[in-house]
Amino acid sequence: DGTLVKRSRTEIERDIGNYTIVEHDGVIFACAALYPFPEARTGEMAALTVSPQSQGQGDGEKVLKRVEARARAMGLQSIFVLTTRTMHWFLKRGFQVVDQEWLPEARKKKYNWNRKSQVLVKKL
Repeated sequence: DGTLVKRSRTEIERDIGNYTIVEHDGVIFACAALYPFPEARTGEMAALTVSPQSQGQGDGEKVLKRVEARARAMGLQSIFVLTTRTMHWFLKRGFQVVDQEWLPEARKKKYNWNRKSQVLVKKL
């Protein structure tokens, strides 16, 4: 529906090691990817999604906690997200709005100005 940036199967398969999932009995209910930017001591949590059937049951929280743990294990000091619709969810979980200029240089170069995404950061 345009909430997430479109990713091809090839991109997902290439980046599969970056993904964290919540699954029950072989069915995936939630996922997110972590793309580290070690030079900036931060990482982008991307493609966070929760199945409509399980929204409100804590699966998004579980994924966030796992991504945070992975980021800490990598020595990162923060994680950030780009969002167009769910800013309130991230704010409730300790993220703060920052300007797009805050983004690591490598990520700024790929920022899609047409999406008008808000950038939110959480210190770990």
